[in-house]
Amino acid sequence: MTRAVVLDLDGTLVDSAPDIAGALSTALTAHGLPAVGADRVRGLLGGGAAQLVRGVLDAVGGDPALADPVLRDYSDAYRARPAVATTVHADAREALQAWRDAGIRIGICTNKRTGLSHRVLEGTGLAPLVDVVVGIDAVPAGKPDPGHLEAALAALHVSPADALYIGDTAIDALTARRAGVAYRHVGWGHPVPGVTTIASFGALTEGSADKEFHATEH
Repeated sequence: MTRAVVLDLDGTLVDSAPDIAGALSTALTAHGLPAVGADRVRGLLGGGAAQLVRGVLDAVGGDPALADPVLRDYSDAYRARPAVATTVHADAREALQAWRDAGIRIGICTNKRTGLSHRVLEGTGLAPLVDVVVGIDAVPAGKPDPGHLEAALAALHVSPADALYIGDTAIDALTARRAGVAYRHVGWGHPVPGVTTIASFGALTEGSADKEFHATEH
């Protein structure tokens, strides 16, 4: 019986790539490097800001020694405009509301920083539908360390057996496996072999994708 659903944020619940790409481009061009588009950024999300910057520098042929200053400039630019062009994926809004109405608690487990995650949720109108947000700065180690997801479950007061984690990358799938939490992969995410993929969030309660998914009062 599922008592809580925990979701990754970037790439799973929202498409934040346009805003992230804009902030990255501001930082890159300040250091004489080419700007990047949202499509390139989507392929690099999931591991947190520092890993993202390293990946982008490699993609544009930048000097790895620029990682720290580019990260600093990117962070400043992104904090200034974190949810201008960010959109909600698929039927997320309707599904979150339906799950909450059914007594299921909602959590976010993300390698984005907690404060920024709250701002993105507020900017997309999803904040009232989320009970708990655990960002990378709230734990000793971010995903794929299972402790990150376990911290979210603890904040929701549920056990791994009573929860479901939804993500879009191999990092998310590995995190769930290590934490002993059932996992579902969104169809618009990065291809990951051996996982159950859903075409929409509502598929979890329609009886076709997950017949074991049931709400329970708590």
